[in-house]
Amino acid sequence: MKSSVNRRIYRLKNKLSLYFNEYKFTVLICFIFLIIGASFGIFTAVKYSGEIELDNLADSNLVDFLKGDRGTMGLFFPYLFSFLFYCSVIIFINFKPFLSVITFLLLIIRSYLVAFDVTVIIILYGFTGILNVILIILPCELMLLMILTIIAAVAIKRNINQKKFGPSFNCKPYMINYSKIFTFLIILGIVIMLLKCLLMPLIRVTIIVN
Repeated sequence: MKSSVNRRIYRLKNKLSLYFNEYKFTVLICFIFLIIGASFGIFTAVKYSGEIELDNLADSNLVDFLKGDRGTMGLFFPYLFSFLFYCSVIIFINFKPFLSVITFLLLIIRSYLVAFDVTVIIILYGFTGILNVILIILPCELMLLMILTIIAAVAIKRNINQKKFGPSFNCKPYMINYSKIFTFLIILGIVIMLLKCLLMPLIRVTIIVN
């Protein structure tokens, strides 16, 4: 029993090591664009901090939720459609290497919106805002951003391999099953979004909106 567990742990470590070696450069590039977007989001929110109100949040669904005009599932489905949109564009737009620019732009936009909204909540609600950001919003959003980054890195690397080895690259039995990777990551993202939405009522309890 113990040896079986050890073999599984070894295989997992081996797979993670292979993934890191294969995608580390592409992940790093995507991460840089995330940092760029987040930096602009924080800078914009701080720059206009004196004029910011709750309605200035980029996430209008969150605004409606905090005001009591939207429930938990009313948050989940718009978030789901938005997440699936980002995933679909990233996966299918990268059929040519130069279209990776669009992927990088999407990563910048997504990280900008997250950073802007997080900063606005902190500015508006101070210590309470910081607690909600640290405990609920930011962990979930960082995991979702990481999933998008991995999807982007895999999609970009797939196109590089196809260009190098030809369009039949994915058909070879010993090659990576990209469909399974994308499906797993998307399902994982959906689970994280659902968890976030289930935790959101805690924010409405601590943040009082007049």
